[in-house]
Amino acid sequence: MMTASLSDLIILALDCQATGANPQKGHLLELGWRSACAAPTKNSQAGDVQAYLNLLPKNEIIPRSVSRITGVSDDLMTAAENSKNIWQHLMVTVREINSENQMAVCPTVIHFARFELPFLRDLHQKNDPESPLPFQIICTHEIAIRLLPDLPRRGLRALAGYFSHSMPEFRRSADHVVATVFIWEKMIEILNIKLGICTLDQLADWLASKPPAGRSRRIYPMAPGKRLRLPDAPGIYRMLQANGNLLYIGKAKSLKVRVNSYFRQKAPHAEHTLEMLTQARKLDFTLTRNAVEAAMLESDEIKRHSPPYNIALRSRQRKLAFCTKDLSRPSPAVDRVSAIGPLPDGKVIDAISAFGHWITRGCRWEDQDLQHRGYELLGLSPEYAPDPVCLKDGLAIFRDNHRHLESSQSPVRLLTALGARLWRLRLEAAEADDRSAENASDSDDREVPSNDSSEERVWTPEAVARSMGHMVLHGAHLIRRARWFCLLSESSLAWEAGGRSGGMKNLIILESGSVFKQNAIAITAKIPVPPGFDRSFPRRQKNLNLITYDRLRVLTTELRRLISENRPIELRLRPTVALGNDELKRALRWV
Repeated sequence: MMTASLSDLIILALDCQATGANPQKGHLLELGWRSACAAPTKNSQAGDVQAYLNLLPKNEIIPRSVSRITGVSDDLMTAAENSKNIWQHLMVTVREINSENQMAVCPTVIHFARFELPFLRDLHQKNDPESPLPFQIICTHEIAIRLLPDLPRRGLRALAGYFSHSMPEFRRSADHVVATVFIWEKMIEILNIKLGICTLDQLADWLASKPPAGRSRRIYPMAPGKRLRLPDAPGIYRMLQANGNLLYIGKAKSLKVRVNSYFRQKAPHAEHTLEMLTQARKLDFTLTRNAVEAAMLESDEIKRHSPPYNIALRSRQRKLAFCTKDLSRPSPAVDRVSAIGPLPDGKVIDAISAFGHWITRGCRWEDQDLQHRGYELLGLSPEYAPDPVCLKDGLAIFRDNHRHLESSQSPVRLLTALGARLWRLRLEAAEADDRSAENASDSDDREVPSNDSSEERVWTPEAVARSMGHMVLHGAHLIRRARWFCLLSESSLAWEAGGRSGGMKNLIILESGSVFKQNAIAITAKIPVPPGFDRSFPRRQKNLNLITYDRLRVLTTELRRLISENRPIELRLRPTVALGNDELKRALRWV
């Protein structure tokens, strides 16, 4: 038995990332570690973080899902080392720690060691099979489920945030090692103060004798008084860590109702929401006059601050782009010739451009085109695309189903007309199934929908034809949305306030997609003409960036809500053009 003090103990903090759940299903991708000590007097003995990408077997690729959460790309893997070198580097640190501690094995702190341990054993078996495993594993997750049993979540990110340590978005070993050391130091304090555990032996005995307790109820770190005092009024709220780091921005018609709904014991939250609530200790808010202003302010604030738990409206790697009018090529901006857009950049632009290329060649591609651009036409990555023969047969089925494709219309007219036909069929099906057309139209506009998948897929010509239909429908929908946003960017919107504001209506005037003016006016007052009503369409397109695009997207969703609440609405686009509820309802079915 060892009597080393936990605060004086030199430990090895370790983390690994992998391409699968265990060595049988994947490979070690990255290994990171550092020596650390909680005692201030021994801080000089703490080491720098070392992290190494592990060379994967030949022809092995990083799954897209793993690359997405780790940020590790094939380009980064050019700096990878083989496992033997990594093991040797690790053993240098292990021997230094053992020497400092005067121990035969290395106390190794890992969060959720059940994941790391099989990869460590595999690495050891490949590189030093004759020696015993040189680690004494201490799992901070196992400590947490006994020490903090009622926290909503006890993952690495949740616990680090609970103790006011923020982590980067990508899951990299170096950052995880730093967070593990931070959590370890905080837990040592709690173990000592609450339980009198201050040595490694005592910790080992406590872990062995105290089984994990079942969670009886969730206990949230945020003090109830902070949320119970919120006003019953519209606005945006901000969830923050104890150190003030921003976690999340949300909007609400009633701040009091919305925020307190998070903390109901049986609220069915997603995992990432519970992770966020484990860290949230502070609350801030901004009042607005109405829910529409709150929704637009939320969009703008998310762009400005990029909170880690806001997903839909963050900038991240998202961009906008345009297509030339003949759809022949993408364009980063509106040039002298009129362009189509703006549209979300990425696969959807590539798919629309490939469609224009296909149309201008009479809906028939040579084998070389099929091989090099066929996957773009379906909005796919090359590794998930059907083979050229299957693709050719599928496109033939699609062409036969839509013979008017070979008419003399321009590519953009063909795309939008065909998309409108497919959209009408979808709306009719939605109504037949008693689903609202509004819900059917609220699709994610950042990617071609659900074609790309890491799961294995069996392609048939019929499946190709269906996927082609999805792409056309989605692309045409985004083109309609872009036109609508250009109209909406220079407009005046008024709607009846209701509630205690009887006799008044809310007014928002937009110029170049930004809020030019917002206030309350008399119910009988005439809605002003928007100042930019005579701005040309190309100028409007140039004024739409990611911030204004998302702001108008949010406003469009709010218009649907106002219509569903039967609020009298007027949207003025020009001195002589104003849309009421009925006209807006018809227009919004298509965008």
